Amino acid sequence: YSIPTKHGFNVIARGIIPIVGMPTGSGPVGLPDQYSGGTSGLAWGLSDIMAQAFFVPDTKGSLKFGFGPQVSLRTRTDEAVGGPGWGGGVGACVFGFAGPVSYGGIASQHWGQDNYTRTSLQPIVFYNTDLFGGSYIGYNNSIVYDWEASNDDAWLVPAGLTVGKTFILEGGFMIDVNAGAYYLAVGPGGQPDLQFKFGISVFLP
Repeated sequence: YSIPTKHGFNVIARGIIPIVGMPTGSGPVGLPDQYSGGTSGLAWGLSDIMAQAFFVPDTKGSLKFGFGPQVSLRTRTDEAVGGPGWGGGVGACVFGFAGPVSYGGIASQHWGQDNYTRTSLQPIVFYNTDLFGGSYIGYNNSIVYDWEASNDDAWLVPAGLTVGKTFILEGGFMIDVNAGAYYLAVGPGGQPDLQFKFGISVFLP
């Protein structure tokens, strides 16, 4: 949601409400071992909600950038799908386009409960097509470094693709629906080798 100001910049408010399915015994990166579970199965639930605010200066041209704070809320419904818990951090973003290619990224550093501290970089590169009335294919996932993990388990690097479509509604509303499949090219021991991501984003006018 974009909030205009009279001071030469806009404020972009972004919320992330993650619904996570995690095999028990393989807790998320940065989650202490005591929360990882010890039985086989799949835990589903709401993880910890993240809220971000980016201050984006008014600039000419297609390239836009911003920076600002972020906070996490301890909203998990199961410890197996937990994240940072109560915490905060800083983030920055940049976005642009060149012909049918849109590109950008979000970088952040976040601190949370239980010695949770990690740096993430989310590259976003999409090729936009005319299929199905307008759709896209590309990369959209987070590369993560866990500062509390050992050197062998610190990096999480997924490789794969995302496909999606944005629906333009009346009144300036938009809804983006996407799905992706990713293989963990680099990851800590005990993590699942595959990720399947489904996302719905609502853009307010």
